[in-house]
Amino acid sequence: MSPNPLPEFRSNQYEFTDEQNRTIGGLADGMRTAATLVQLLGVALLVFAGLAAYQAIKVEGTNWGPAAGLGAATLFVLTIGFWTGSAAHSFRRITETKNEDVWHLMNALESLRNMYGLLRGVVMISLVLTVVGLGLAAFALVNRPG
Repeated sequence: MSPNPLPEFRSNQYEFTDEQNRTIGGLADGMRTAATLVQLLGVALLVFAGLAAYQAIKVEGTNWGPAAGLGAATLFVLTIGFWTGSAAHSFRRITETKNEDVWHLMNALESLRNMYGLLRGVVMISLVLTVVGLGLAAFALVNRPG
């Protein structure tokens, strides 16, 4: 005679339904695809940054602006790609695990919060630099000889 099977472990955490898991799984798949594409874009930018650095060293010797700009873009794009991938993984784990849905959901939301915080900062800096650039261009037009 075999002993009675142990009852399934239940916690007080919320467990998503099958329909909700399908929706979350679709989101995770879309995010994973987007993360992979963004990471590939980051690798392409890394190659261009390397080429620009090589040109600055071997050909021009002093113009590091393009290499620095491409390097910054590379860092930004790769950061967004890896954070998106991390969030996608946490969303996927919601659909694959039991009794850990809320933990994985909060993990995914934290990744997204961090990513959008970075994005907000980059956009604000870009807007400030755009205003400064427009101001310098206007100043140059006004003070142009002739």
